Amino acid sequence: MRNFDKEYDPISRIEFIQNDGLGEETIVLLHGISSGSDSWSNQIAALAANASVLAWNAPGYGNSGQIEPDMPTALDYSQRLLALLESKNIDRIYLVGHSLGALIAAGFASKYPTKVSKLILVNPAQGYGEFEQAKQDEVANVRPKLLRELGGTEMARQRSSALLFDASNDKVALLEKVMEDITIEGFEKSSRLLAHDSIHHYLATIDKPVDLIYGTEDGITTPKIMFEIAARHQNISLHAIDAASHLSYLDQPARFNQVLLSIIQGDDL
Repeated sequence: MRNFDKEYDPISRIEFIQNDGLGEETIVLLHGISSGSDSWSNQIAALAANASVLAWNAPGYGNSGQIEPDMPTALDYSQRLLALLESKNIDRIYLVGHSLGALIAAGFASKYPTKVSKLILVNPAQGYGEFEQAKQDEVANVRPKLLRELGGTEMARQRSSALLFDASNDKVALLEKVMEDITIEGFEKSSRLLAHDSIHHYLATIDKPVDLIYGTEDGITTPKIMFEIAARHQNISLHAIDAASHLSYLDQPARFNQVLLSIIQGDDL
């Protein structure tokens, strides 16, 4: 997997990777709660022939500045994404969010609909905003506790079998790299976002078609949950990636890239 140099935008205080691809619009990639911009390496490289691609490190990840509220919502993260796009003079985007990044992406598309040409959710996390307080408290605390106890490298090793269908050495090494860059404060705040917000709040306000890509072997955001999301929000189209778990874009990058480009280009799958 290719390594990419990261850039830092002082206006938005966001660290990001951007390829040299051409295209009128930019594909923006938002990673999940235990990940980072490097996890999209296969997409950043492979899609350069078709589009400009930008992958951020969310606030509190890598060298990106922390999100300010102690109890942030998807809209707080969306404001930072908007600041990055405006700083880079990027007007319209294809917005791709994985897991917790999908929750943020839905919030962004709800708040700034004219900025988003297409919203693509990948193995989306629903968030626990509609759950009881005890469950929200559990979700808010479990991941930061794991990071404190294990550190990023060991957490990546122990979590790899749940995140990947094919936990090959190179993929696990990439997980170690991205999890080493997660800060405790950033993890705490993103965990509170996951615990207290809900993707359904935002999807209910989006009247444009939404595409949802999922892994058939995902034990975290399971196919059953994906079907339930699509049934609740009638404007969602489902796209399965076989032999892929939660990190479907890392498990099966070639197939994922094919599906993603087909969605963006409006081709039949």
